[in-house]
Amino acid sequence: MTRECSGGSPASGSKRRRIWSELLPLEVVRAPRTLALLRRYGLDLSVAVRPGTAAGLPDLAAACADAGVGVAVWPMLEDEAGRWASAGNAATFGAFVARLLDALDGRGLAAAEVVFDLEPPIQDVRRALGGGRGALELLFGGRGRAGARGRPRWIDAERALAGMAEALHARGVATSAAVVPLVLADGPSRGWERILGTPVSAPPWGRVGAMLYTSLIEGYSRGALGRADAVALLALGCRAAVRRFGPRAGVSVGAVGVGALGDEPVYRSTDELREDVAVAVAAGVEDLALFDLGGVLARPPAEAWLEAFVAPPIEARFPRVTLRARGVAAAAALLGRAVAASPRAGATTRDVPCPGRGSASSDVACSCSSACCCSSCR
Repeated sequence: MTRECSGGSPASGSKRRRIWSELLPLEVVRAPRTLALLRRYGLDLSVAVRPGTAAGLPDLAAACADAGVGVAVWPMLEDEAGRWASAGNAATFGAFVARLLDALDGRGLAAAEVVFDLEPPIQDVRRALGGGRGALELLFGGRGRAGARGRPRWIDAERALAGMAEALHARGVATSAAVVPLVLADGPSRGWERILGTPVSAPPWGRVGAMLYTSLIEGYSRGALGRADAVALLALGCRAAVRRFGPRAGVSVGAVGVGALGDEPVYRSTDELREDVAVAVAAGVEDLALFDLGGVLARPPAEAWLEAFVAPPIEARFPRVTLRARGVAAAAALLGRAVAASPRAGATTRDVPCPGRGSASSDVACSCSSACCCSSCR
């Protein structure tokens, strides 16, 4: 009899609390003490699995099923292959997902959910965070992009990821996508999706969660933004996510500990986490994920962090939107449109007749954008 890795996506719009685990060894994640902590606080687990740790997934899944902890598989490639899912590695990523599900099948287990972490290749992200030339390279042709010479066409990458999502749904596996917050600034051209190489709109993701980490927004701004600005951007991002994705919208808050980059700025206290949760709830988001389990366990008591995350906020409030936050949001929207329209962007995004009507080239965005009227645009 097949055992499902318990949990998975609840009905759209219902309250959900999850926690990411990116760097913890799988044997630590599946330890009885860790799973008991997650069950105590009613947390589902989204656990990163990479080629080097894939052999441990069935044991983890079985332990979670026995402990009554919902677990989502969060596949990640080797850094040389980009680590996260993007237009540039869709085929490789799909093969890895299939390998993970086959390994579970071989043990009589079935994944309840697969998370697609849609981000540019980690090498591009590291260079972009360094500023200057690295940021310009990401804007005008990072390796996660599709459509440039030697890379898959954008439409092919969208189809590949859409096909993966549809195949998973057909076998009863839920899907969710974790997305870079810049895509929330997109208009009909979906400029940031193409700039970052992250197909968000076309695939039929069951849920879509924006990574709105206030500690990273503040910390990586190098002093340009303060805590109040970061919280205001969290609020604006939450509202944008709800507008765009409706009941499928989710948000990740954090960070309690570092992740793949190794230098992520983290929360100063549980008070900041508690405030972020209150802001997200006030903005209408009920599907929340916390980054990350490794940080929670490394900054005891773990119970204080988890209580701050799951306890109903004393006062769910929408914060004052600062002038800096408004400026950042406006600049992001403007830059996405401008770079997407640039000939150097690798894939034109001007409005043209739909390819399904026989008049547009493969590397031109359909004028009907994400709500495309024809199957050939997907």
